[in-house]
Amino acid sequence: MNNLNCRSCERKFNKSEVNKKATFCHYCFSKARVERIQAEVFLKENFKKKWCADLFKGYVQYLEQLQIGVDTIRKHSSKVLKVLQMDESDVLRPSDITETWVVTALEKLPNSKGVKPSLFRFLVRKGLLNLDQDDGVITGISKQLEQVPKGFKRLLEIYFNERMELRKRQVNFNARNPLSLVTVKTDLDIFIRLVKWFQNNSKHIESWDTVQQEDIHEFLLTLTPKHREIVRKDLLVLFKLANRKRIITHIPILDVKSRELPPTIEPLSFEDQVRVAKTIKHNLYEKPLDSILTSLCFYHGLSSSHIRNIKTVDLNLEQKTIFFSERPTVYLSDDEMIMINEYAKARANIRNVENKSYLILSSSASEVYQDRPINNRFIATKVKELTGFTPKSLRITCFNTIASHFGPQLLVEGFGVSLTQASRYGKLEDYLIDEQIQTQREYVSNYSDG
Repeated sequence: MNNLNCRSCERKFNKSEVNKKATFCHYCFSKARVERIQAEVFLKENFKKKWCADLFKGYVQYLEQLQIGVDTIRKHSSKVLKVLQMDESDVLRPSDITETWVVTALEKLPNSKGVKPSLFRFLVRKGLLNLDQDDGVITGISKQLEQVPKGFKRLLEIYFNERMELRKRQVNFNARNPLSLVTVKTDLDIFIRLVKWFQNNSKHIESWDTVQQEDIHEFLLTLTPKHREIVRKDLLVLFKLANRKRIITHIPILDVKSRELPPTIEPLSFEDQVRVAKTIKHNLYEKPLDSILTSLCFYHGLSSSHIRNIKTVDLNLEQKTIFFSERPTVYLSDDEMIMINEYAKARANIRNVENKSYLILSSSASEVYQDRPINNRFIATKVKELTGFTPKSLRITCFNTIASHFGPQLLVEGFGVSLTQASRYGKLEDYLIDEQIQTQREYVSNYSDG
């Protein structure tokens, strides 16, 4: 019965924790992590500049003052840790932090939308960020608009002013996700690109009121399918605004429901999955690095970003686990422990390994005195050489197989996948209906037998 209760708080494990053979519950695990990341030892290991370490510790304490749950603090702090580590290399002093830089840094991290509001409010509170600052973006937009032909310029200026007013209202009302200047600039870049396309391919169009539906369709066909749908929705917003302001008399684009595009990468067939599993099994000792990289993608659905950022402190050999701050802990199989042990022997021969914090290392001479993670290309090359498939294909196969057998909800709870991403591998409602039908069938079968 002891294995059904947390060793620390003695709380009874939920079904997920029991299946994972956990020794500590999620709450105690997160609580211990939040305490550890505020310790001086952790701060010295992860930061070279004291002001970055103080800023990170202040952010964690800020969340604690707001009485945020330890699970949320653990997830948010892991992303802010990576942002501030980027900060050390890109920003010389705290006063150089800008809204554009923070937004760009967060966009590089997966599932970082929830971090933005708390990080922005903390930086504003510390006096390091001002959401109303120009930051050079507005000046750059103004210069772009000056170069737009007269027949198109007025509408783009109205759009820009409308978006800035919306942003101002959101900031005044302390909106959770105020409109970013980068978003406004990206939208205007699309519209200016359309104007330039008109100048090169449809010279008879001199203003917005002469644009026809065929012209918009020809422009959209020059884009990739995924980008095409995004641009179509942005253009629809622009033309609705133009119609409301009576700049045009008709909207030259249909307001149709967005269609979900087919997946660009299909999951592996059952035969290919068997072949990949056998390949991993046969190379436990000969190619431990290639095998463990492939196994983490194929069996655990880890992305290249997850794998490359694993540190030695995240690996617990006794519990056979790898800790991740932004997704549930990964539990390793016996074969994977063999791969880890074999790789550890080869890793020990890499020069300057005692000063390396990351688990997966490159033996390149250029990386000997650099303590930084390997790149995604390194992982892709190793995995493809072993199996013939990319890490992304193996990851999609993992998620597709799990969702087809147990439903997409398990991807959310067990793999840390967002609801939006999980829905791509199966509709949550459909799975619940199938589960209910199966329950009813079992009930009818038992009733008939009785």
